[in-house]
Amino acid sequence: MRILVLNGSPRPKVSNTMILTTAFLAGMGKHDTEIVNIADERIEPCRGCYICWEKTPGECVIQDDMEKLLQKYREADLVVWSFPLYYFSMPSKIKAFTDRLLPLILPVIHETADGKPFHPERYDLSAQRHILISTCGFFTVENNFDALVKQFDIMFDSECTKILCPQSELFKVSKLKGRTDEYLELLKQAGNEYFTSGAISAETEKQLSIPLFEKDVFLQMANANWNITETKISGETPVQPSQAERLLRQMSALYTPQANAPKTEKHIEFFFADINETYQIRIRENKAEFVKDTATFAPYSVRIETPFDVWRNISSDKISGTEALYQRKYRVVGDFSLMTTLMSGFSVGRKNQEPKKKRSLMIFLSPFIALWVLLPALGSIGAYAAILTSASVPLLTRFFRLSPYDSGGAFIISALSLAFLAGVPYEIIVILSYILFGGLWLISLLFRIPLCAWYSANNYGEDDAFANPLFIRTNRILAGLWGLLYICTSVWTWFLLMTAFAPYIGLINSLPPVLMGIFTAAFVKWYPAHYASKKSTAESA
Repeated sequence: MRILVLNGSPRPKVSNTMILTTAFLAGMGKHDTEIVNIADERIEPCRGCYICWEKTPGECVIQDDMEKLLQKYREADLVVWSFPLYYFSMPSKIKAFTDRLLPLILPVIHETADGKPFHPERYDLSAQRHILISTCGFFTVENNFDALVKQFDIMFDSECTKILCPQSELFKVSKLKGRTDEYLELLKQAGNEYFTSGAISAETEKQLSIPLFEKDVFLQMANANWNITETKISGETPVQPSQAERLLRQMSALYTPQANAPKTEKHIEFFFADINETYQIRIRENKAEFVKDTATFAPYSVRIETPFDVWRNISSDKISGTEALYQRKYRVVGDFSLMTTLMSGFSVGRKNQEPKKKRSLMIFLSPFIALWVLLPALGSIGAYAAILTSASVPLLTRFFRLSPYDSGGAFIISALSLAFLAGVPYEIIVILSYILFGGLWLISLLFRIPLCAWYSANNYGEDDAFANPLFIRTNRILAGLWGLLYICTSVWTWFLLMTAFAPYIGLINSLPPVLMGIFTAAFVKWYPAHYASKKSTAESA
């Protein structure tokens, strides 16, 4: 199939509409596709001389790029018209191209069956199909594309499929990539449907017609994007908000409370040290409100102190917030855990994602616990029970995701249990189990993701947490401490087995993990907050 894409955007290299068109074409698969950037072509306006009708039939008198473009147009099986809405119509250059299609029709006038006049085609283009992909900056399709749709209906009748997308300026906002990527995936699906069946399904059309964001949210974001504040007094100079104010207003408009969002009113304070500006975002009743007047500030729940350039780079995804914090480019004062909870509400992710299965630390621990508890109490029966517990680990994939250490731990316990059944003394088995258990924790420090991080990620954004260097650092410290604890446990167990305390080893060895668990719970709250509250590198300098 020969596809001719007419990119009618006056900004062909940064066209939001072409982002959509590219996704649609990707869904169609590989074809003989040519993209023509109309803005780069020499296309003069039609002179209305009708020489192409009378003196040189089918040939325009104007010597410019339209001669080659008309040839490409005639040879195309599918013509994709891609351009943004300009003043409720099309951009001037693509309109000039449309006017210059005059040589392709005959001057005589015919009448359709329902009484509409038309000029018949000079060439047989009856098999040619057309797609219109157009975007606009308003919040809805209604009352904006009417004139354009009517023109294409008249030009191509039923041979033109239309994809109309409002709110298109959002496609260049990196923070909204999760939501805009959803729309692009739908366009790929639409392209695939069009290629396979010649039409877009009603369900896909319905999904494509849903605005990216609700009207009120979009209006706040769109209006905050311009470097002026609306004035109601004629002749008054518009007030120009700072870039920091515009950015925080857009953040406020984007806020969507997460499931773990606090129910009571909270206040996030931003202090941009390099430009000496301070603002607040008030979170209440599941909404975020930008507060500019310092006189109305409430005591902050959490305060972010940062150079504005750093926060702008974070907002545009040039650097991740967690990476910037780890590099001490900004600092956080107040409730750090609240900060992570609230800030997740300003990130727009994909909707309708199927929830991922969780990983469970108990899957890793269960075989070891079975060995430590059942082997001394039941002997061989305990060994068989430990093997059975280990064998059940792969079956749990129906309900959980496994970490690399779940299978490794199950293998170790199965091997130790078999060794016991083969006659290896119980004391050796227990000490080896502690050494190998602690060894797994310590060996994990050689890899990017330490052992405990696989499980604690459940509470920090699932696998996204692995890109958080502060999260990894915290878990690396804890993995090292847990590993050392169990290596030390193997040592004192060896000595206790030769004393009168041997019968109480199980009780004695259960106390350190309990204390370590209490320490772990406190550490994961204290350490990231402590790290985040240290002065940033900019302040230190």
